[in-house]
Parts: sequence; C-alpha cells; structure tokens
Amino acid sequence: MVGIIIAAPVKLSPFANKYINILEQRGIPYEVIQWVRSDEKEKDDAYHTFYEHTERYGKLASKIMPFLHFRKFAKRLIKQKKYDKLIVLTTQTAVVLFDLLPKKRYRGRYFFDYRDTSYEYIGLYKRLIDKIILNSHTTCISSYGFRKILTDKKELVISHNFQDKNYCERVLHSAPHDPSRPVVIGYIGYLREFEYLRSFVDLFGGDARFEFRIHGGGDCVDELREHAKQYDNVKVFGAYEEKDKMDIVDSFDMICYNYPKSFVNYPAVANKFYDGLIRKRPMFANLDTFSGELVKENGLGISLRENDPETTDRIYDYFMGFDRASFEKNCEDFLSRVMEEEKIYVEKINEFLN
Repeated sequence: MVGIIIAAPVKLSPFANKYINILEQRGIPYEVIQWVRSDEKEKDDAYHTFYEHTERYGKLASKIMPFLHFRKFAKRLIKQKKYDKLIVLTTQTAVVLFDLLPKKRYRGRYFFDYRDTSYEYIGLYKRLIDKIILNSHTTCISSYGFRKILTDKKELVISHNFQDKNYCERVLHSAPHDPSRPVVIGYIGYLREFEYLRSFVDLFGGDARFEFRIHGGGDCVDELREHAKQYDNVKVFGAYEEKDKMDIVDSFDMICYNYPKSFVNYPAVANKFYDGLIRKRPMFANLDTFSGELVKENGLGISLRENDPETTDRIYDYFMGFDRASFEKNCEDFLSRVMEEEKIYVEKINEFLN
C-alpha cells in the first residue's frame, strides 16, 4: 500500500489529484494522511485526517507546535500501517518527516513533490532539504526556478502547476477587446500581502483606462474591499469556487500575475501563469522574478520592474498594440513543451509505483 502524506487538505491541493488518479487507474491501494486546519470534518475510509487550526500565513513561532502535533500523528500512522512506499507532497511535509525519509526503510522508496521555498537560505535547512531530495526515488519541482536553490546532484523532474482538464478545455483564441471600454486587469488567488495589493488598487484605481478586479479569499479581503471603495473602477469580489475559476479568468483582458520580489516569490511559478496560457490572456508580471522572466522571454505579456513610474502607460500601450495572433501562438508553443514535460513526470510516477 502507498501512503500519501500532505500537511494540508487534499481538496485544497489540486496537484495531489495527479497521484491519486494514477493510483486509482492502476488499482493500487493507497491511503492519505492529511491536515485540515479548519473545523470542517471529512469522512473517507482512505483518508486519515489530522485537525488543528493554524493560520495559513501566520508567523513561524505560532506554527511550531501544530506541526509537531501533525508530525506525531503522521509518524504514528506510518509506523502502524507500514506503507510500502510514500508520496510526500510539499516541502513542509517532508521537513516534518525529515528523520524518517532518509532512513533504511524508506530510503529510495518515496516520491518527493517540492513546491515552495521557505528557509533554504539558511545553510542547515538547505542541507536538510538536499538530503531529503538525494534519498528520494524521484523529486519533482513545480518551477525551473528552484534549480537555482536546490542540489544539482540529482535529476529534478518538472511538474507543472496546472490541471490536465483545464488544458483540454483551453481556448485557442481570445475575444478581441473593444477599445471603447476600459482594459480589465484581473488578480485571482489567495490574498495575503495587503500593502502590495493596495498599491495595485491605487495604481489602476487612479486611471480610468483600466478596471481592476480582485478575486480571492484570504487574510486581507475586507481591508482591501474597504480601501477600494474610493474607486469606481476597482472591484474586490472575495472568495470563489474552483469550478468558476476559468469563467473568472475569461472576464479579464489581462491577468495581474505580479508578485513582489522575495526569496520565496522569486523562483515560483503559480497556477495563474498557466491560466493565462490556457485562456489566452496576456500577463502583467514582475521582471524581478523568475516568472516575470518567463513572461518576457516567451512573449506571454509584459514584465516591468517594481515601481516603474510609467507602469500604467506601458501596460496600456502594450495591450492596445500587441499582436494577438503571435501571442496566441506563443501560448500554444509553451503549452506544447509543458505537455511533453508532463508526460515525463507521469512516467516517473509510474516508474516509482512499479
């Protein structure tokens, strides 16, 4: 039996479905050990659920005890169930189990799915992550940007941060923009960096050429909504259902895929990057991040430096003058490479399960 371990709810981790679907297609028995950080109880015989509330983006000190509790819960089950192999989803999960994975029983018998950076700038922490990678059967990463941080002594397989079903439902062409109406810039995702998001509200809210829409739940929804009331052309919609996501993206002319530069943000590539490719929406990105480099180098939108004084003029001129046919071809070319790499990723999962 295979154990899937994740320090998060599976239903909020779409990438977990890739492994579950393959296991079910092949008829391989599995169980999930997950962490639900709310009071919502879930019932499923294949799921072992740990319940303890913690803020998703709270301070490290407030997370230590809950993570130790989850670690105890997971280790007890792994010892009791004696899983033949483990699928370890996300860095936090692997770190929690750091003393279990490289040991004899599971050395070379776990698949490590690496999706975010945190404290790899600390030498001891980086060596810990590298050890987990080196002792895995396979390690996949969700962005090539992580290669600049992680060990180069093991092949790292790319696992793109999107769902196959969305690719199958992709559009080949986007509707042309009516120049008589504002350009709709949309931000979609979890809202947690109020000051940075507020800067975009003020940036676009002060320019009648644009309409800025924000979709997502998070720590600062109410604060952003209150701040946005002063602008007629800014709308804060709050949380959305995953099933509605593509319709929301279709309502945008451009996607605001722009994160402040930081150690955590720099190497990552988020879902909305692929949303732009799949729904053929050009992106406005931060040139000081890896994803911003991708957008610029592959002709997928416009990337600007943080605090560029001509940001709105540059975005407007780009959008009103960009070659839509060329952009759509760039999206399809990039997606073709993505799908080829996805095949390799799936092959690695199957190889691990054999």
